[in-house]
Amino acid sequence: MRLHRTGLRLTVLAACAALVTATAGCSSSSSPTTGASSDEAVTLHIGNQPAETETAALALFTSQITQFRAAHPTWTIDTSVDGWDAQTFPAKLASGDLPDVFEVPFTEIAGLVHRGQVADITDALAASGAGTMLNPSLVKLASDSDGKVYGVPTSAYALGLVYNRAMFTAAGLDPDAPPATWAEVRKDAASITQATGQAGWAQLTTSNQGGWILTSQIYSRGGTVQDATGSAVTLNGAPARDALQLLSDMRWKDGSVSTNALLGIMDLAQEFAAGKVAMTILQPDAFTPLTTQLGFKAADFGFAPMPTVAAGDPPTTLSGGTFSVVNPKASAAQKAAAVAWIEFQKLSKYTDKDAALADANAAVAAGTPVAIPGLSAVGADQYQQYLTWVSAVNNVPVANFTPYLDKAAQQVVLPEPAVQAQATYALLDPVVQAVLTDQGADIGSLLGQATTSAEALLGR
Repeated sequence: MRLHRTGLRLTVLAACAALVTATAGCSSSSSPTTGASSDEAVTLHIGNQPAETETAALALFTSQITQFRAAHPTWTIDTSVDGWDAQTFPAKLASGDLPDVFEVPFTEIAGLVHRGQVADITDALAASGAGTMLNPSLVKLASDSDGKVYGVPTSAYALGLVYNRAMFTAAGLDPDAPPATWAEVRKDAASITQATGQAGWAQLTTSNQGGWILTSQIYSRGGTVQDATGSAVTLNGAPARDALQLLSDMRWKDGSVSTNALLGIMDLAQEFAAGKVAMTILQPDAFTPLTTQLGFKAADFGFAPMPTVAAGDPPTTLSGGTFSVVNPKASAAQKAAAVAWIEFQKLSKYTDKDAALADANAAVAAGTPVAIPGLSAVGADQYQQYLTWVSAVNNVPVANFTPYLDKAAQQVVLPEPAVQAQATYALLDPVVQAVLTDQGADIGSLLGQATTSAEALLGR
């Protein structure tokens, strides 16, 4: 699973995936990136050291720090568990107690850039060459209007269409050609329900996840729920109304939606794994808990990009994850050293075949997936090279992700709402539930009420 999750999400299923996280970034077979000159004295305080209770992750981190220090003997490097904390960040920034390099969630990066609370690392990235390998759609999220870059994406996920290939086959549909538009989703869901008697579609509705998924559907139709800075609520528009109307039509006219209107992540995962649901919206790394914990056949797992309104449109998806950022008070030398650490810890497996294989073999030994295709921190060519490097040992059916990979370079990636994301999602849960339980639900009224409540969250 990814390092960052907003809310419950799939973490309730991800105990076994901790080993994947623990092996990520392992690069004992490669040398740390040089970055700033090793002859230049630099003091670097690295944050996000795993807690003592996270024994595997802490052991890896300690090993990485040892290697990094050996490569930079003139640098003074110390570490701490300090990282992002919305409550303490302003005070630590003012007092100078922040690490020089630390991680922040996608939801925070725009605000931090806007307020000048993270460093401009454009020159350090250019000097190291790391900037050229990063996923440009993610770098854009950490950039200002002048193109200056303030963060390095290090882990990411993007929502898309998770589907049961076997159920597609049973309904006479081609599992290698899943629906690309919302109209096709409706058509295929109805066909699957008619052929199998099972739900062609299901959707999360509880624990803020109903709002999370609805937000992704709004994005896919060209809408938003907030403006970029979180200063205005924008959810009460045609994209939201159309998304909910489609869900209503599929539920009440087609009968192709799960009748369980209170689906949490565990409920949905169990129904999907049991072949009771053919399609839903989730991250590609749902593959891990479904196959390793719930017995779903890996060969039956399919993943495609978010559906669009019109055929040929670039898919637009909601993303999340983590950026590594640098203290705004850092010197030029500290910025370069911070970028060197980020490259070494987070990106080496994309540039060094030996490091990639070391990670892959560790995952195989742990009995966990090696490389689940999805939104990558690096660019399409770099990511494809990585997948090629590990292909001989990869235990994930990469071909089943082809519909997504074919469109990955064209997809538009949008962040979660900048302000009060979870609280906003919570307001939208009952909206989705109402549409699934009341055939006569007034969608306009529901969205109007949610908008009023969301504006109150923003102090409007």
